Amino acid sequence: MRVCILGYDGMEHDLIEKMRLKHILQEEHGTVNVPIVGGIDDPSTPIVWTSFITGQPPSVHGVDMPEMWNSKADTLRSFVRRHRTLHDIAKKLKLGYRIRESIGVEPQFPSRKNIKCDTLFETIQPSIPIGIPVYNKDLHEIYPIGDVLKALQDPEYRIEFERKNREIFEEEKRILFEKLHDDWKLLMIHVHITDLFGHVFWGTGKLSLLYEEMNLLTKQVKESLNSEDLILIISDHGMSKLGHSKKGFYSFNKRIGLKDPDITEFYGLIEKFLEDSI
Repeated sequence: MRVCILGYDGMEHDLIEKMRLKHILQEEHGTVNVPIVGGIDDPSTPIVWTSFITGQPPSVHGVDMPEMWNSKADTLRSFVRRHRTLHDIAKKLKLGYRIRESIGVEPQFPSRKNIKCDTLFETIQPSIPIGIPVYNKDLHEIYPIGDVLKALQDPEYRIEFERKNREIFEEEKRILFEKLHDDWKLLMIHVHITDLFGHVFWGTGKLSLLYEEMNLLTKQVKESLNSEDLILIISDHGMSKLGHSKKGFYSFNKRIGLKDPDITEFYGLIEKFLEDSI
């Protein structure tokens, strides 16, 4: 038995239900509680996915801010951002900008070196991680900060934004179907286009079409797997007209019996499933 995880970033549970996407809505499905930390109001991709692959809260795995400075100042930043009053004062005084200028650092998305504990991919062997945020995907390199805002504001750039992200998506699919035939106990892919299109094309036919494509992709993946394999579809948060909604989505092809789970719970469930299958 094996576990295949399809990580669809920012996929909205209510929209999946409304569209009746039967291949995504498997035997068991529902919403997922996700951490919201780092002085922000919405779930953050690097923080939530790291919580999923480690089974630990941000205070343990170490990725507790959407962006890192990779300097000693990050310890202080982490402390300040966990305390709303301190963080609000620091923002008003623009202390972050002043300190950054004085020590000469640039913000960047976290990377593997910022994760302070093992992940599913070290615990379970052989594993194939494909484009996992923080773990083996450089979010800044592929999706520069400000890219979504530029696409929202500039209709001409929006065309380039769509083209670029569709190219990335096609390459992700190519790698996925190639790796499905390799030797693995755990395979996970992260697909970001669902989040990016959600921000830019919310409420339009383009997003609906993409959700239909994800439903078809899920069907094709299932056809490549064995009936004994466990298939988990999961998102780090949902989406609305205003941006990220505060709960993720999960779907299993087998009845597990979860009730309003936290995203950290899946680590242990996956481990147990594979142990019980030996």
